Amino acid sequence: MMREQSLLFNSFSSTHTHTYNTMAPKKSTKKSYFGKKSNLSESEEEYEGPLNLLLAKKPFKNPNYKTVKKNKNLKQILTMERDKVYALDVPTYENIECAPSVLPQKKYCDITGLNAKYTDPKTGLRYHNAEIYQFIRTLGVPNVQAYLASRNAAVVLK
Repeated sequence: MMREQSLLFNSFSSTHTHTYNTMAPKKSTKKSYFGKKSNLSESEEEYEGPLNLLLAKKPFKNPNYKTVKKNKNLKQILTMERDKVYALDVPTYENIECAPSVLPQKKYCDITGLNAKYTDPKTGLRYHNAEIYQFIRTLGVPNVQAYLASRNAAVVLK
């Protein structure tokens, strides 16, 4: 078996001889992405880094096209409304009024500012959890009055 393989290999190698091309490769005249012709062949081209699409020519885009500005800032809106003469019943940015909310007013903890689920019946302070309630128990009367005054709910003691 080994002898047959060696005979096959020898016959294959003797019939197929490799010839090497000693001539230089032809120069490429392909256009590069940036429009200039490259004198280097594909094997000789140097790596220039990633392709920057901002610098590439875009023949499908109109260079004179300008987008229409759709948004206006508050100053422009107020100036336009001041200059125009409107009927008295037309709502503008400055005179829009809405009905009062039907939802109950949100209550916030006087100590932390988080949503207040509970109210201390003795002091009237709102608190978020039991840990803050223990802190409220340690407060003196002047401190409680200061917290209540911060939300305009202070009780004046005579």
